[in-house]
Amino acid sequence: MAREELLQIRLTKKEKDRLQAEAESRGVSMSEVIRDYIKRLPAPKKVSGGE
Repeated sequence: MAREELLQIRLTKKEKDRLQAEAESRGVSMSEVIRDYIKRLPAPKKVSGGE
């Protein structure tokens, strides 16, 4: 699946350092750490459209 969406966030140096350390300990990119956390989120509930 191609990744076409881009998310930019601002982090403190401490937050970035923590993210980078986690990525290095797992042997993956910082983006992959974020993707792994997103996968753990509950699926959004579908809202029935009143059209």
